[in-house]
Amino acid sequence: MHHDKTLRIASVALGLILTLAAGQVWSRAAMNVLTINTKDPMSYMQWVKGSGPAIGESIGAAVGGVCLPSAGYYGPGELYYWHLFGDHATAMGAEQYNPTVVAELKKLKAERVVSRGDAYSVLMAEPGAYQVGETFANWNIVVSTRDPAGYVSEVKRMSAAADENGFSDIRFTVYTYLTGENAGKLMAVIQAPNGNRLGAMLDELEEEWAATILGDMAKIRRYDHGFTMNCEVVYAAES
Repeated sequence: MHHDKTLRIASVALGLILTLAAGQVWSRAAMNVLTINTKDPMSYMQWVKGSGPAIGESIGAAVGGVCLPSAGYYGPGELYYWHLFGDHATAMGAEQYNPTVVAELKKLKAERVVSRGDAYSVLMAEPGAYQVGETFANWNIVVSTRDPAGYVSEVKRMSAAADENGFSDIRFTVYTYLTGENAGKLMAVIQAPNGNRLGAMLDELEEEWAATILGDMAKIRRYDHGFTMNCEVVYAAES
């Protein structure tokens, strides 16, 4: 994997990435995502920015953030409030409604519904550093495959090819769903510094360097859902 990528996982959470080399599923990093629906997404995002640091610290997260989808969302007024954890024990041991969370929820003025709650395991990630206030754009693809290891290998291949073709600022991550109707499926995340760079990457998918790899991917995976979003980091644990 090329080491010149500009990527976004908290430096304090490098252990979150290094655990991926351990080879045991339950020593890998984890992520929790709440899908929120509200008639006032901007007000909810402002609340997350203000309350995110206290909430993230209270649940032992390494990184936290919020994403506003631009296409492919499940319902109107949707947002994704996410946290990355160094391990599954911390993620699953986090008390969702601890006193800090309850106190911060009282500050929320926008009415909202938590429509989904998903837990993920990180199968592949590339090291880097998240910073509070940092923004980025994602294309997330939910896929079905009987060959997860083969699919991850193809994503790594695409990442290396992207590096070689002018997209070293694009980050690739693969998660597996642990919960819900998607349990057992994978989610590939293509992350760019902004929507323009994400779109530029998509413009290149028909070029030979990308099309060849996508053709090989198509042999072992099926697209089930795709969505795009713009995200902001609201919490990063101190080193």
